Amino acid sequence: MANKLLVHIGMPKTGTTALQNFLSINNDILEKYGWSYPSLNEERTTALGHWEQKTTGNGYQMYDAWVVNNFKPEWDKWMKIVLKLLEERNVIISAENIYECGTNKFIEALKEEYENIKVAIYLRRQDRAIESRYNEHVKAGDKYDTFQEFVDSDDTYKHSLEYKLKLDEIGQIVGKENVIVRVYEKQQLTGNNTITDFLSVLEIPTSNDDWKKSKQTNVFLGGNYLEIKRIINSVRSVDSVLESKNGIWSWSDWNVLTNFQETCLKLSGFFNQEKGEHGFFTLDKRKEFLGKFASCNEQVAREYLHREDGILFYDSQMDYPTYELDQSSSFETDIIRVFAAMMYVQDQRAEKLLKEKSDEFEDKYKELKEKTHKLGGRLLISDALQKAKGRKLMFFGAGHNCKMLFDAVGNITEVLIVDNDVKKRGDVLGGIEVKYAGDIVGWQEYFVVVTCWRTGEIEEQLCSYGLKKEKDYILMNKYDL
Repeated sequence: MANKLLVHIGMPKTGTTALQNFLSINNDILEKYGWSYPSLNEERTTALGHWEQKTTGNGYQMYDAWVVNNFKPEWDKWMKIVLKLLEERNVIISAENIYECGTNKFIEALKEEYENIKVAIYLRRQDRAIESRYNEHVKAGDKYDTFQEFVDSDDTYKHSLEYKLKLDEIGQIVGKENVIVRVYEKQQLTGNNTITDFLSVLEIPTSNDDWKKSKQTNVFLGGNYLEIKRIINSVRSVDSVLESKNGIWSWSDWNVLTNFQETCLKLSGFFNQEKGEHGFFTLDKRKEFLGKFASCNEQVAREYLHREDGILFYDSQMDYPTYELDQSSSFETDIIRVFAAMMYVQDQRAEKLLKEKSDEFEDKYKELKEKTHKLGGRLLISDALQKAKGRKLMFFGAGHNCKMLFDAVGNITEVLIVDNDVKKRGDVLGGIEVKYAGDIVGWQEYFVVVTCWRTGEIEEQLCSYGLKKEKDYILMNKYDL
C-alpha cells in the first residue's frame, strides 16, 4: 500500500502552534515510526527557517506559493521533495492557513500529485473559537473593534465555523473516509492535549521518554490588558496626524509595536494567571450564537464521528465569567491613547538614534578594518622579503585571498603567482599571469607566501619539495588581513 500523505490544517486556536513545534523538534523520532515532518521552508537552515517551521507549520510556504501567489514553479519544488519522501515513509504537512482560505485549491493540487491523502482537522466549539480569535485579533494585530463588532463583521474566517460545509468540501476531494475529525476538548483528546492526540492519530505510542517537549505556547491577553491593548491599537488609525517633524511615523516600526504587545502579555500573564477562563459572550448571547450551528454540529457528529446521539461537543459549560468591556470613560480612553502615542514616538526616536549611531560605528569600523587590512598586508610582504634573502617571491593560491593581498599592498611586479588548479593557468591577477604549480621547477629558488585560507595539503606539498615553514614559506592566514 502507498504511504500516506497526512495534511493537518488546524483549525486555528486548537493547539496548532505547540503541535507544529513538537513535530519539528521530534522529526528524528517520528522517522523511526515511519513518519516524516519534513522541513519545507526556503531558508530552512537559518534561524528564520527554523522559526517558520516551528510556528507556522512546514506547509506554510507551499500554501503561500500556490494558494496566495499562484506560483506553480515554487509549488512544484516543494512537491518534488514531498513525493520523494513518500517513496520511503508517510509524510505530514501542517499549516492552519489551509483551513481558513483556499482549502479546496490546496488539497485539490495535492490530490492531482498523490492519491493516498488524509486530512486531519481539529474542531473547537464555535463560541470558544470566536472568542479566542478575537483575543488574537487584538493581541497580535492592530485591530480595535469591540467584540460585538467583531462578531457582527463579515470576515471570511467566520464562515469557517460552518464545520459541516467545510468538511463536506474536503470530503468531496479526498473522500469522507479520509477526513479525520478530532474535537478540541480535553475530555475528547487522547492524553487531554493536541500533541498526544495527534500521535494517537499517527498510531504512535505517547509513552516514549525520548520525545522532546514543546515549549511553544500562545499566551492570551486577559483582564484589563486586552482592553488597554485594544485602545492602544486605535491610535494606529491616525498615523498621519502623529507624524513628527523629523519624519518618524510613530506606529510604523514593527519592533515598537511588538514592545507594546509583549509588555501587555507579560503583565497579563503575571497578574491574571489565577483568574481562570473568561469569555466575551453573556449567557444568553452565547446560547443564541451556538444555536446557529446546532444542526450542522449534529450532522458532523453523526456523519464524521458516527455518533448516534449527534453530540459533537461534550463540554456543556455556558456561564463563563465575562471580561469587563468598555469600562473606561472617554477621558480615560483618551489618556491611554495620548500616552501610548507619546511612548511610540519616543521609542521611534530611540530606534532612529540607535540606527544612526550604529551606522556611524559601522563606517568607522570599515575604515579601521581597511587600515588594518593594509597594515597587515605590508607587514606580510615586509616579513616575506626579509626571509626571502634575495629569492623571488611566489604567491601560492590564485584565489580570493590573493586578490585581497593585492588590494592591501597594491601591485607587486617581482612576484610569481601559482595555483594547483590547472584551469587557472594563464589567468591574470594583479597584472601577473598565473602559472600552474605542476609546471614549476626549482622551488628552492622562491620564497613562498601561501595565500589560501586552508593550508594543510599545500604545506604537505611544499614539504615534499624540501621547503621548510618560516625558512622557505609563510602563511598569509597568520597575518591580520
